[in-house]
Amino acid sequence: MFLNTGLIAFSILATGVILLLEDWRGRLASVSIIQLIGFILIVQIWPIALASVKLISGLMGIALLSTTFLAKVREKGETLITSSRVFRLMMGAFGWIIVTATVQRLNAWLPISYTNLFIGMVFFFSGILYISLRTSTLDTILGLLVFLEGFDVIYSSLEGSALVTGIYGIVIISICLTGSYLEGGFNFGGSE
Repeated sequence: MFLNTGLIAFSILATGVILLLEDWRGRLASVSIIQLIGFILIVQIWPIALASVKLISGLMGIALLSTTFLAKVREKGETLITSSRVFRLMMGAFGWIIVTATVQRLNAWLPISYTNLFIGMVFFFSGILYISLRTSTLDTILGLLVFLEGFDVIYSSLEGSALVTGIYGIVIISICLTGSYLEGGFNFGGSE
């Protein structure tokens, strides 16, 4: 009971932090926490070997993105004004209220645990909101990772397939590899 309540609170906190932060390190750390929350939910249902494949593939993708930004000098953009942060937080709170209001009815259709469905829907909505509010390639990749983690939590509660787990890991790493390439993380030979 306390674990499930804590996981719900941490999932809302992690998605709120990712909506508010401007530093790429903080956003990557927040997505790592989201991956860890997904792992804790999935390991309650699946064997630890299959659940750890999902965690390791997510963390490998995040490590790939972080090495791209460590090697690349990031120019300082304009600072975000307070009204923009308030708007993002209010949109997130609106989504969390919608999830809270609708998850009971969705739980009648999907025979999974309430905690998994609630956190999966929070990640779903937060990923879509994050993609819609940000414009850079890194933000699109991070939004996709959060969105796919929500899908993973819900789908893993319904189906336990080793093949789908492997394909999911390949998709996550491919998305991060593509994002790293598009951000200019790969320089082959020569200088700029």
